[in-house]
Parts: sequence; C-alpha cells; structure tokens
Amino acid sequence: MLKEHNVVLKNPLKVDLRFASCYPNLYRTAMSSLGFHILYEFLNSREDTWCERVVYPYSRSLESSTPLKSFDIVSFSLQYEQDYFNVLEMLEKGGISAWKSDRGINDPLVIAGGPCATSNPIPMSEFVDLFIIGEAEGIMDQLIDKYLELDNPKRQIESFLDIKGVYLPDYPAERVIVKKMDDACHPVHQVVPETDDKNLKPALGQSFLLGVSRGCSRGCRFCMAGYLYRPRRETSLKKLFKIAEDGRDATGLNKIALISAAVSDYSKIDDLCSGLLERGFTITTPSLRIESVSAETLDSLVKSGLKTITLAPESIYCVRKSLNKPINDEKIFDVVKNALKTGLNVKLYFLAGSPFETGKTMKDMVEFMKNLSILSKKKNTIRFSVNPLIPKPHTPLQWQGYDLKLIKSKLNYLKSNLKKEPIKFESPRMGLIQHVLSTGGSEVSNLIERSLYNKIPLTDWKKFASPKNMDDLLPWKNINVGLNDDFLKKEYFKFVNNQETLWCEESYCYNCGSCDKK
Repeated sequence: MLKEHNVVLKNPLKVDLRFASCYPNLYRTAMSSLGFHILYEFLNSREDTWCERVVYPYSRSLESSTPLKSFDIVSFSLQYEQDYFNVLEMLEKGGISAWKSDRGINDPLVIAGGPCATSNPIPMSEFVDLFIIGEAEGIMDQLIDKYLELDNPKRQIESFLDIKGVYLPDYPAERVIVKKMDDACHPVHQVVPETDDKNLKPALGQSFLLGVSRGCSRGCRFCMAGYLYRPRRETSLKKLFKIAEDGRDATGLNKIALISAAVSDYSKIDDLCSGLLERGFTITTPSLRIESVSAETLDSLVKSGLKTITLAPESIYCVRKSLNKPINDEKIFDVVKNALKTGLNVKLYFLAGSPFETGKTMKDMVEFMKNLSILSKKKNTIRFSVNPLIPKPHTPLQWQGYDLKLIKSKLNYLKSNLKKEPIKFESPRMGLIQHVLSTGGSEVSNLIERSLYNKIPLTDWKKFASPKNMDDLLPWKNINVGLNDDFLKKEYFKFVNNQETLWCEESYCYNCGSCDKK
C-alpha cells in the first residue's frame, strides 16, 4: 500500500458533506498538479467537509477506499481533453451512470472544473451536472454552502446559478478568478508520497509546488491558457518565501517546483531564485519563457541542481511572429548557448500545423532545428519535441479546423529530414481527437461515450474538425472569460494578414507554384 504524508483523515459521521476530488489521469500526474493540492487543502480546511482523492484508473478514494457512488459531490479536474474518456470510465466503475439523464436524485452531484471545463464544457455537458468556470477557490465555499442549504440539490440544480462562475447548459456563465495572488490558496500541507516506483513518483519529483503567478500577458495566438486566466497576477516575493518555508516544515521537502504559466516572466525571478537558494532550497521548473531567461536565472537553476531546462521556440521567426511570439533567432541561440555553458541539457518544443505555413517555412524550420542541434557536440544534450498545432476555444485560432492529412504531411516531412536528431513527434491522430474534444458541441458526447467500448473510426472524428464560420455561434458562446469576439477576430486577421502561400500536401516542394498540383 502506498505510504503518503499529510493525508487528511476525518470521521465521516462528523462531517456534513463528503467530497470526492477526482483526477482522471495517473497518480504521478495528479500529484504534480498544484490545482489538485489546492482543492484538497482548501476544502479540508472546512470542518463540515471531508475531501478525499480519487485517481485514475481507480474509482475508490485513496483515503478510505470509499466508492464514488457513496460521496455527496463527485468533482473532476479537467486538465486535458484526452482525460474525458477516463472520466466516464471512473464514473461507471464507481457505480454512477455516465449519462446524467440516467442518474437518479440519490446519486452524487457530479461537477467539473479546470481549464478544459472553463474553455468549453459542452462536450462533457451530457455527463456532468454542473461546471465551475474559472479558479476553484473563488467559488467552492459558496457552492458547498448552497449544496448544504438545499433540500435536494439535484432537483434544485438551477439554484446554483446564483453563484458567479457556475455553468449549466443553456445558461450564461462568467469566469471567476482570484484577483490577488497573496489571497489565493497556497497549499502548505501538500500530500507527499513515499515511493521509489517511477510510475508513482510525481512528474516533478519529490518537490513542493510553489504558485508563483497565474495567467499570462504574452497573448500567443494559439495558447488557450494565455487567454483564459487574464490578467496575469503575481504572488509577492515575501509571501513566496513564507509559503516555501512553511511548506518545508509541513512536508520535509527542500526541493521547490516553481509553478506558473510563465515562470521566468515573474518580475523578481532572480531575487526569488537567489533567495530560495540562500534559504537552502533547490529549484526546478517545468518550462521557461525564452524572452525572460537571464544568465542569473540559469546560474541559480544550475546551482540548485537542475539538469534540464525546457524552452519553446515553436517555429522559425516568421511563423512565431504570426503567432504573436516574436522572439528573434538570436535570442533563442543565446539562451541555448548560455544554458549549455552552464552544463544544462535543453529540451525544445516546436509546433507544426500553423494554418499558413509554407513549403519554404517548413524547409527553414528543418535548418533552424539542425543549427540549434549543432550548438552541442554531446549526444542528446539538445532534444526536440514536435506537436501538432491544435486550435483552441477563446483564442484567435478558434475558428480554424484541423486537417489531419495536412498535419501528417508536415510531420512526415520533418521526420524524413531530421532523422539524425533526437526528436519526439506527437501523434497527429491524437491531435485530431483533442481538437474535436476541445472545440466540439454536445454532439461530441456520443463519440466520447462510444469510445469507452469501441474503437471509433477516424472518419467519425473528422466530421467535427472542419473550420468554423466566423459568424457562427460557437459551442462555448455562453462562457464569458473576459474577452469578446471582436478582439479575437482582430487578432485572427492580424495573423492571417501576416501569411504567404499555403503548404501543398501533394508534394514537398518549396514553391507551390511549381509543384505537381499546379
């Protein structure tokens, strides 16, 4: 049995509400999610509530082995669209019908939150009773209070609409965020597993998760996270040091994982790193923004024992610029060189599938990646990952479709020309499915449910991957995240007007005017 520290145990007879916080992905991923820790500590701070964790592929709680059907509220954290299938599996295994129409008044109230729920809850609306739009700690107290005051919460489901940030299908909802990060929930008593099993160790290792900031001000046109949680908000330096020291006392962990949409954008990042080092901490971070990485930041990370940094150039300059990420090549090369000089390995993320990539830009991307690779003579010191670009709701690319054939042709071109490089390619097929789950409507629910029992042909997914008309009502039309379509349309046209000739999937030519499809 897995041994964990800081687990909260309560007498179920002495609480008014039992809450299952479900993470529809593996344990190591769940325990690396700061949001999962936030909800656990936030809810367990209430004397009337016992929050227990349920992690895929299981349907019983880690704390008491209670099945999902025995909880009052069953809540899912939707971080990744591919986890939707796991949600249904967990419900069915836990004794709860996946379709909400098949559930009775005595079944638990099934709710969901997280970035996927905030951006477009519609594909999961046939399975989930109620969605949380925005950041959970701004809503959960009111939601729990409302649940406890109602005679029959499921029959009186519309009563929850009094709470800002609650979404029910066909009703408008407005996103809720914590305005000041110093007032946000910063979980100190994070659950720490004691294990040598790499399948159970958190993805960020035995680290205390420190919430540096939320939101992002960069506005990259493909990035959903950069639009959902605006404006960007920072935790004060004084508060961060206090949380880190209290966290060490509560967990025994000296390793700090800095968590943010853009860690190196933190206004006092060098002071934060040096201050943590002075206090005896080591530091890690999932990724860094190239624009804001300084030599001082790299030096602090190396001194703390970090071995690898992750950066995202995305593509060559003209494509980056069209995506509103105008980092020049010189800056990228300088950061990579400095990282290598300090002894760091470098992982670089790229995108393929920008709607207006040309044959020439693909050729230039190959050369760009090769030129980055030769910066180090040591094998595997620089590694690459290439992902399909997936249009997302509430971004300027939200009207774009997903052309599987085109994406495949681009990835195949890169594969054939980068055979000698240490490179990982993400599946274009999974990219298609993610796109449909991200931008689809209620009609996608049937596909999700069918996938539980059968392999769905790609043709069924392709039906929902076409571009959207800019005058159409989008599935997420009732979700207000603080943006308006006029702003997103202006950004989209800035993107379009910065483009050239389309890529031709019939031939790997570099001038579409002279290919076989002329």
